[in-house]
Amino acid sequence: MSALAYAAALLLAAVFGWAGLAKLRTRHTTARTFRAFGLAHPDALAVGVPVVEVALAVGLVVAPAEATLAALAVLAGFSTILVRAMRAGVDVGCGCFGTARRQPVSFVELVRNGLLGTAALTAAFAPGPVAPTLEGVVAVTTAAACAILTLTLCDLYRTTGRLFRLDLPHA
Repeated sequence: MSALAYAAALLLAAVFGWAGLAKLRTRHTTARTFRAFGLAHPDALAVGVPVVEVALAVGLVVAPAEATLAALAVLAGFSTILVRAMRAGVDVGCGCFGTARRQPVSFVELVRNGLLGTAALTAAFAPGPVAPTLEGVVAVTTAAACAILTLTLCDLYRTTGRLFRLDLPHA
């Protein structure tokens, strides 16, 4: 179990590291998004939030059990901000991975945070750095692929209002 949990921690570390570095690279876009969300001190947050994300990534590699508590808290905070923005009708993308998506925040980002939270709960069982087993890597990779498929279907639904459309020829 600890090898599987550590593989989940490594996956989560990659996600937080990617998100943090992307936000640092696009600080102005990140600050603009934070400003649109109505957050205080958006310019400072555009540096502070990504630094925290990168620190979490390091923590998940070095001390996964402890870092997962912080990761869950950060995900809960992000989700709260997203819900607030959705309720306020903020018409801006989340900027979660340094992107300037035009689609406003929606349930898709909340589903993503829930899936990341699930990975964090799994990673909480990692007592420390261990060599992931092949089974652990396969399990986490399979779970990540399922999560990506789920998010893709959610995004398709957000964009089109349906998951599948089958037009049959008329006789």
